[in-house]
Amino acid sequence: MRTRAKTNAGVYPVLLILLVLVAAPLVSVLVTAVTGYRDEDSALHTLFRPEMLRVIWNTVWLSFLVVMFSTLFAAPLAFLRAWTPMRKAEWVEVMIMIPFMTPPFAAALAWMDFTRLRGVADMLLGPALGDAVRSAINSVWGMGFIMAAELFPFLYLILRNAFASIPASQLEMAQVAGASRWQQFSRVVAPIVLGPYSLGALIVFIKAAGEFGTPVTLGNAIGYPVLVSSIYQDVTIDPLNFSKAAASSSVLFTLGVLAWATQQWVARTDLVSGGRVSRAVHLNPSRPAMVVAWIYAAVVFILCVVIPYISIILASMTILRSKPPTLNNLTFDYFKIVLQMPSGQEALTRSIALGAIGATTAVVLALAVTIFTLRNRTLSSRLSDFLAVAPDTVPGIVLAIGFILLWNSPRLPFTPYGSQIILVMAFTVLFVPMAVQNIKTSAVSMSPTLSEASAVSGATRWQTFTRITLPMLAPGIFAGWLLAFFVGIRELVMSSLIRPSNINLLAPWIMNQFEQGHRAEAMAMTLIGVGTSTAVLVLIRWWQGRASHQAR
Repeated sequence: MRTRAKTNAGVYPVLLILLVLVAAPLVSVLVTAVTGYRDEDSALHTLFRPEMLRVIWNTVWLSFLVVMFSTLFAAPLAFLRAWTPMRKAEWVEVMIMIPFMTPPFAAALAWMDFTRLRGVADMLLGPALGDAVRSAINSVWGMGFIMAAELFPFLYLILRNAFASIPASQLEMAQVAGASRWQQFSRVVAPIVLGPYSLGALIVFIKAAGEFGTPVTLGNAIGYPVLVSSIYQDVTIDPLNFSKAAASSSVLFTLGVLAWATQQWVARTDLVSGGRVSRAVHLNPSRPAMVVAWIYAAVVFILCVVIPYISIILASMTILRSKPPTLNNLTFDYFKIVLQMPSGQEALTRSIALGAIGATTAVVLALAVTIFTLRNRTLSSRLSDFLAVAPDTVPGIVLAIGFILLWNSPRLPFTPYGSQIILVMAFTVLFVPMAVQNIKTSAVSMSPTLSEASAVSGATRWQTFTRITLPMLAPGIFAGWLLAFFVGIRELVMSSLIRPSNINLLAPWIMNQFEQGHRAEAMAMTLIGVGTSTAVLVLIRWWQGRASHQAR
């Protein structure tokens, strides 16, 4: 007789929190899309107008281009970092994470500055090549490239771990059996990597579809509307149209669900165990091959880091944009100006604080989800597990609209809307998926016999948790918190749409400076924010390396 799986009672409060934070906002979007907002009629019929169909197609095509460019950036670097001597170069990891820490619209504006008429591109390449680069950037292909330069670290991290999880013994056995290099790749490597790649591509696709910064800067400049820019206009420009925003958000939600379903089908035969391998693959390519590898890495860093940041640095120091960036037209005064501005100080410190708080609450919730759902296949556990990763299947702006529709209601006796609490709630929702994914990666390699042995020895559940479970999950907890913290500092969509008007946050503050024409101040604060995050990352990497060395 089959016994029913026993549900851990701790899963119920976790499930309730996830229902309130994740499910309720998404349901609010779908309900409002069908019924309309308050006294307004439903706007679903507007989605079938030719101009909206064009916007929807633009969104899908742009997201596909971002996935394509991200693959070109991430896949070779992940392979090189996992299997070749490049794995010893920890600074490569720092360079890869810099675009990730950059506010999304800053990179777009940096490339627009770099390629502007009589700008740096014209000075370095000449008018003819400068014009060619300008035409390439000011296109949908340029938008896809710029957004990919920001988002490819998501795909890179997943692929690097996937390559690192392949045991060297599998390739050796295939080689002994007479398999060629191509057969080893197609029959051993590709089936293992396909599942993780599809997950990374899904994340990139969804985040590209919901990307806010580049579409409202470069996209509006070249006349390429997407759903995000349309939704933003609906909820920020009079007359406000929340019904239409909900209808457009439901399309983004549908795209996310379809992308998720496709990913699940592709990854149905995923062979990655997720645990540690006894012996990883270590290739020793020839010197010419490594030269080519380093050249490729250098090209990626030049395109994704060097050129944007040269432009950002020059823009933060240029006095008159109408003149070339010569020594007479450069100054460091703008850094002093933004650091002395009370609003700038508040934006930087409050973003760091809220990023840390949001990352912490997300990690705590993700830890609870992992503990109560791991190896537990009851309905409540499965639903909790699904809701914890669901925010990764929908663009952030859909959740932002959901939070507005759910909590901005006069019928509620109490609402966190208009306070910092709603920002913590929103950040928690955004960060939970990445925290869960990192913590579960550590949990997979944890043997259940350790907990059983602890219980047999007389340890309490709390002692088992603090002395065995928590130390085993510590790497995933730390990685999840760090990733969430960096995302929190640069987050734009939630910060722009649901923050109280009297609260300054870094990304909206920078964007507001751009809109007011204070380009140098905006770029100066961008450098300060990214510099702070990079310093934290370098310090943590140094500490990790030192701790690892001492452990040996």
